[in-house]
Amino acid sequence: MGELILSKAKELFFSYGLKSVSMDDLAKQAGISKKTIYQFYADKNELVNTIVDDLIECHSHLSVECRVNAKDAVDEVLQQSNKSFDTWAAVNQTFFFELEKSFPEAWQKLEQHKQKVFRPAIIKNLEKGISEKLYRDDLDLPFIADIRIHQLTSALQPNSLTDRRMNVSQMISELTIFYLHGITTEKGKKLLYK
Repeated sequence: MGELILSKAKELFFSYGLKSVSMDDLAKQAGISKKTIYQFYADKNELVNTIVDDLIECHSHLSVECRVNAKDAVDEVLQQSNKSFDTWAAVNQTFFFELEKSFPEAWQKLEQHKQKVFRPAIIKNLEKGISEKLYRDDLDLPFIADIRIHQLTSALQPNSLTDRRMNVSQMISELTIFYLHGITTEKGKKLLYK
């Protein structure tokens, strides 16, 4: 039952945002009583925290999978832009905006994930690419990692970057190619053109 509640909450929160979906709405859509929800989750805050934990776990799992399956550093970035961000791409940007404003504990988890897990993983990929001679060896790794995080965070709000109508997946794809063109050597660029 807890999984049903979590699944329905994700569907509703990701589509309509956090503020516009009440616990009554969730109960009605899940076909259960509000009392049943509270048997599994103390309140909306706990439910939102669980959803954020799930998002982080899913992203971490897919990132590791991409790293393990990648042929090289460039392939890892391309795989991650296709796989590990699909989860985020399905989320309405309102969810993240409302999360930051109204659920600071859950928002802080995302921020910590970015700084403690995601940023070091980007730096590790950069080091790997340099050792494979696919990335330029003159890169300021912490700065490039921060730029990449900013790119991907901004991609969750495509309207903030361009007037063109693009969905999140298209935006991530375009920003990934832009990113890789900026850091790759000629050898690395040849892999991009394949």
